[in-house]
Amino acid sequence: MKRIYIALSFAALILAAGACQNKLDIPQKSVLSTEDYYTNATADEAEALIASAYKLYWGGRDVTCVNGIEKMLFLNSLDDDHYPGGGSFADATYQFQEAGNYNVTSADTAPKIMYKGVYSVIYHCNLILEKIPETTDERINRVKAEANFLRALAMFDAVRWWGTPPLADHLLSQDEYYQANTPTDESIAWILAQMKDAASKLPAIKGKGQQEAFGARISKHAALAFRGKVGLWYGQKTNNKQMLAEAAADLYEVIKSGLYGLVEDMFILERPMGDFCEEYLFEHNSADNDGFPGNPQNDLRHMWTGWPDGLVAPENIYTGWGWNAVSGDFGRFLEAHEGGIEKPRFKSTIHTYEQVLAMDYAEGKTPGVLPKGICHNEGYFTYRGIAFLSDFYDIPGFWKYSRTNAAMLRYAEVLLLYAEAKFLVDNDADGSGLEALNEVRRRAQIPEVSALTYQIIKDERRAELFYEQERYFDLVRWGDAPEVLKNKGKKLYKFYGYKPGTTEWNIEVIDGTGSGWQDKYNLLPFPFEQTSANPNLKQNPGW
Repeated sequence: MKRIYIALSFAALILAAGACQNKLDIPQKSVLSTEDYYTNATADEAEALIASAYKLYWGGRDVTCVNGIEKMLFLNSLDDDHYPGGGSFADATYQFQEAGNYNVTSADTAPKIMYKGVYSVIYHCNLILEKIPETTDERINRVKAEANFLRALAMFDAVRWWGTPPLADHLLSQDEYYQANTPTDESIAWILAQMKDAASKLPAIKGKGQQEAFGARISKHAALAFRGKVGLWYGQKTNNKQMLAEAAADLYEVIKSGLYGLVEDMFILERPMGDFCEEYLFEHNSADNDGFPGNPQNDLRHMWTGWPDGLVAPENIYTGWGWNAVSGDFGRFLEAHEGGIEKPRFKSTIHTYEQVLAMDYAEGKTPGVLPKGICHNEGYFTYRGIAFLSDFYDIPGFWKYSRTNAAMLRYAEVLLLYAEAKFLVDNDADGSGLEALNEVRRRAQIPEVSALTYQIIKDERRAELFYEQERYFDLVRWGDAPEVLKNKGKKLYKFYGYKPGTTEWNIEVIDGTGSGWQDKYNLLPFPFEQTSANPNLKQNPGW
């Protein structure tokens, strides 16, 4: 969060004296109780507390986070637009390779991190909401609205993963720790209610392009946009017309506010030049000082998803581990969808091998693929989110930390969500959904369409939201996953550049060990450590 720094670890502040006082009811000196700290929190302290909750939601690579690198790589590995990547086909770091093979287990690391992160965020937000007294202080009331939104957003993440995670809508007493599954309908109704309440109390940004002055905090219209996303996601799955109509109304309110727009230059997305741009409704601020000791922040996304070291690196490009490599299916789809490989959305999203070779190289370097080849590659390379050396902090050592903000919701997605909602509500009777979708296409410099179809909507989401962990959830909610993912992981691909003496791509096809789609993947598995510790938590079918 801009200019709001994280409070010191609460563990150091609230350790109770317990047996140390040996029957004497005397407060331990220099120790604050949780109750006292929250009850007497100043506005500055309340803002430090909500900053901690934002940090828990983002988390980078912390083991208690919702939106960190493990979630990103795991979810992208499950879709048809990415290969798991990594240094080899056997590189199973955090089970990303096995996610790409559809051989997930309930013991995998990413779901464990996600589950802990969700309930850490909810717990800290519940502390703010229940322990800080009612007040007329505007800053504290804004913090409480943010806490209400953040816990609802974390719960939505959990529902998309697991369907029926327990709803912790208050601080749990000791006899409530072993919560049973909560029906999805109940959780969605709660999420929508909290987001609506938060939106009614949160400030809006002051004007178009004023995100940096506002800071990396949730705003009124960002909360409405997420509420529209929740309503569309569940309304479409359950054919709930009222929910879909509310989603369309929420999203339209964001559009008609005039506070957001599409950046003209798509190449600044996922680069420091795009930080706080008019397209970002909600982003994690990779600030020089995020309040934690040590490195400026712990964003390793671009190092993990940077091009693999089997490729000679162009000048200013850092070769990382190559996770979430672009699939051949996506490369061919995007080329056909954009009408070629030179359109701005194609080139700002992925590159062909020839486009990589045409980049700038240091003197003495010969562009191309090293003899060992590149696993999980068919001649297309991720461009959005690669590791530009100029985007990293100047910190000695192997680890490279990006200065690039992480956009968690873009205006382009708001437009596409609205187009889909209007199509489902009334077949876009007034044409406003079509106009929203065509606004995205105009920015991409491809022809407008004359009417909406569901396939057009699906294809536009696929083209626009690559890298943003939406594709797997889209395929599941649309019912397209069984067909699209039926062969996932059954074939592996290795790229060696050109065949000798030609400009034909040299691709080795290898039989893989993937299982392809299974219906149990409509929901992901609750972590084994949770179901084994909580007898009331029932595992999802098939797991």
